[in-house]
Amino acid sequence: MSHSPDLNTLRRLRPLSEFTEEQLQTLANQLEERTARKKEFLIRRGDAGNDSLFVLEGKVRLLAVDGQQTDLEVDGREELNPLAQLRPSMYDIVALGPVRYLRIDRDFLTQFAQLSETGDEDISVHMLDEEADSSPLTLHLYEDLLMDRLTLPSLPDVAQRIQQAYHREDTDADQLAHILMTDPAISAKLIKVANSPVYSGLAATETLQQAIVRLGLDTTYELVMAYAVNELFQAKTPRIEKHMRELWSHSRKVAAISRVLAVNSRLFDPEHAMLAGLVHDVGVIVILQYFQNYCDPDTPQEEMDETLQQLRPQISATLLRQWNFSEDMVTVAEESEQWFRNPKKDVDLCDLVLLSQYHSLMGTPAMEKIPPITTLPAMGKFNMGPQESIDLIRQSQKEIREIEALLH
Repeated sequence: MSHSPDLNTLRRLRPLSEFTEEQLQTLANQLEERTARKKEFLIRRGDAGNDSLFVLEGKVRLLAVDGQQTDLEVDGREELNPLAQLRPSMYDIVALGPVRYLRIDRDFLTQFAQLSETGDEDISVHMLDEEADSSPLTLHLYEDLLMDRLTLPSLPDVAQRIQQAYHREDTDADQLAHILMTDPAISAKLIKVANSPVYSGLAATETLQQAIVRLGLDTTYELVMAYAVNELFQAKTPRIEKHMRELWSHSRKVAAISRVLAVNSRLFDPEHAMLAGLVHDVGVIVILQYFQNYCDPDTPQEEMDETLQQLRPQISATLLRQWNFSEDMVTVAEESEQWFRNPKKDVDLCDLVLLSQYHSLMGTPAMEKIPPITTLPAMGKFNMGPQESIDLIRQSQKEIREIEALLH
């Protein structure tokens, strides 16, 4: 049984909080509210569909691959976030009784926002096929991830030791310098960074200890992690090397813009924001290495692109958790391409990186596939409007290039 949702229902959906009443009415005419029976599955583990699932009323059970289960009951009044947003899904979601629910295709929502922004009177976009199958490559890699057969790279030894030392309360610059002296390349980079226009003081820094004192322990830690990640961007074939270069270029740009936005907004530590921007797509390294080791060289590019798109968030998050990165960075990895995420007023690190990623795509062919900047919930949480944000990035191009160079 299905019917169009009413406006009160749509207002409860957090990703739609920025839409006007007229837009919601138009949207309601193109959506179907459905009812599931007891024991009916709303999502199956491994589902790679592009839609977001909202439980409007009723009780469901989320069953994880490790056997853990979580029950969720919705009473029909509270604000709603989508369930099991990552794809392919890590959960089975089954109804424990009659359940009202709604599915919204993410690409559909983006197209709708684009057309609404242009004032098109005939707004008509089409949902993608919810039953579309994933490619064999995506399913095979996903199965290896679930079964713990996927080889995840470790951080270099020096980065692991710095991470352990940094999280001890009694660590000082001399202790970090003692560890870093075992890696001359990173030591030289830190001295160079300390003398760069971004961080330089009145006098030149000549020793590693002086560089760490000038940068501070926090900045030193963030930079060491950034340079450690840099070492993982290695490839053996020209095809994969091209992907790695493009990924590293994109990651450095997002990192640089994240730092600029953090400095301007004064809401986040600039170095922490920069590192978050740098690692937001780090799982792509794992996927590309998987292609390199296990894929037929003639695998169609479209199939590889689909796998990258669907599995990037989960593998990035899994890798950052393995490396003991902070949970806010894990959230960045999972959600930094969900344009309508977190419409609540409270800003978080992912909002900043999402906005940085948006700016990095401006002027590229990818602009056709992303919603207008004015529709992003993240945009309204900073002390500037959309045009001010665009002007800031344009005026900061020299600084952005300098930061990208430091990370290269």
